[in-house]
Amino acid sequence: MSDETILQSEEEKPPRSWDFFLTVFLIFVLLVLTAIFFFLGLGLSVAALGCADSAQFCNGTFVSVGTLIATVGTAVVALAGIITSVVFIARRKHSFAVPLVTIVAVIGLFLLGSWLVRLAVP
Repeated sequence: MSDETILQSEEEKPPRSWDFFLTVFLIFVLLVLTAIFFFLGLGLSVAALGCADSAQFCNGTFVSVGTLIATVGTAVVALAGIITSVVFIARRKHSFAVPLVTIVAVIGLFLLGSWLVRLAVP
């Protein structure tokens, strides 16, 4: 008998359970962060109410763009990260890095949106 090594195709490889469970946990953390940032982003538009009765000028465009980035932007990036993670899991590739990068991107988008709102309101 000869020692032959049989190469397994991608579909026949056994799944890596640690990668799967870590990815699922990070997706859950991503969903919780996205929900928190969504509701906090909705509250950013309230920052412009202080300018309604004062003589100070507030930039309404910055408030609108900052609020949209903090709410819609974080949700869209989170959805794209979740879909990419599922595709990586299905193809049996290392997928735990995708939610990590998405979490950093969601935090960055929320900080950018809140910075724009703070910039608009003196």
